Amino acid sequence: MKPRVLTLLLLLFPLAASAQKPLIGIFESNAFGNGSDLSAPGIRVLFYQSGQQWRSYNATCQDEVCLKTIPHVFPPVTTWTLIKERKPVANVTATIPAAYHFYSEIGLQAITNPGTISKLEPSPAPYRPAIPHAILATTLPTLQDPDNWQPAAPFPLDVTHVLQAFHKLYPHPKNCTQTTSNSPSNYHDTTIEDTKLESGASYISNKNWRILQITLRGYLCDGPPDDAWVDHWFAISPTGQVQHLGLLMHLAGTADFAHEGHSELLFQVESGNHAGYTLFYDHFTHQAHATVIFH
Repeated sequence: MKPRVLTLLLLLFPLAASAQKPLIGIFESNAFGNGSDLSAPGIRVLFYQSGQQWRSYNATCQDEVCLKTIPHVFPPVTTWTLIKERKPVANVTATIPAAYHFYSEIGLQAITNPGTISKLEPSPAPYRPAIPHAILATTLPTLQDPDNWQPAAPFPLDVTHVLQAFHKLYPHPKNCTQTTSNSPSNYHDTTIEDTKLESGASYISNKNWRILQITLRGYLCDGPPDDAWVDHWFAISPTGQVQHLGLLMHLAGTADFAHEGHSELLFQVESGNHAGYTLFYDHFTHQAHATVIFH
């Protein structure tokens, strides 16, 4: 019986390995540390596949005790393929530390041999403290983008429909008549002129889906702007239906993270203290969000 059991185990092991669901991560060249002391690169574990859905580890902490226990939520050791501009640039092994020191480190794995890949991303600078991360990490050997998302000039009709959708979201955003005072009399409802809405990045897929970034200009109040006055992203379906995706986002990459024949879109979210990453999939009908807390 023993040889048969051994044979059975040998047959089942490849099946178990092949059935392992893929993970999605992002490479961060200056990941571990706090403030200006960011020197060690890492892989931030973002999403895992559960059935047909993508889920985040939904791991947040409120105290130091949690920082010591939360690492057990994440996979302890992972072999990653790093993808830049749809091409593999490195293969690394990364491990979860025994404990985290800062909230911003939650979900990060330390790369075993960091010296080999430390220059893959530019370092932070005083004039650009936040780095838009665009090196994808996958547990698959390669990544394809079957929907072939590409930068493209927006269609004029798309711009019109997106502006209409924006007006519905923010019919009368607050603004000021001058920057010297935030008194109640100075802070008032305004009517948006289309000339103040500026289109930014724009992409199209080979399935004729489009995404478009727009920003409302002309904020005059003293202090951080309201949501209406930051950049927003919209998706436009092949039939012209418009969907608001979110605000303060940067497109990190598009790829078939599950090798199922269609692409997902990964955005880095830069929203104050609660930033993170959002993954859109199944033609924008589903999304998953991984939060990063900095303080």
